[in-house]
Order: sequence, then C-alpha cells, then structure tokens
Amino acid sequence: MLVEQSFDGTPRNVNRRPVALVREEWRVVDRWWTEAPVHRRYFDVVLGGGENAVVYRDEEAGGWFSQRG
Repeated sequence: MLVEQSFDGTPRNVNRRPVALVREEWRVVDRWWTEAPVHRRYFDVVLGGGENAVVYRDEEAGGWFSQRG
C-alpha cells in the first residue's frame, strides 16, 4: 500500500490517488500488556474518484495498510 501523508500524518494520496476527504479518524490501542501490542491510527477516506477506503498506519510496524471488509 502506497500512502503519502501530510505534515499532520493524515493521508494525502492512497496508491497515487488523491484523498478528497477524510471522513473519520480513530486510534486503536490494544494488547499493550503482551509482546504483540496493537497501536494503529485509522482513516476513513473518500478518494478523488468517489471511492471509499479505510487505511491505517501501524505505529508498531511503521507501515500503511488497507482495512478490508
């Protein structure tokens, strides 16, 4: 997944497609007591062509991923 982010960490482009709108943002912090904690920042976005997508940055692994439903 190729995500270019703005200075504030929000996605600006997803797979070279511009983000027209960030509809929602939330964080998930879970399993902090284990050896495999989850720390993610999610974004529900609308891309330039009108397609909806949910992407997240895994703060532990340091990469961007797509949430599949």
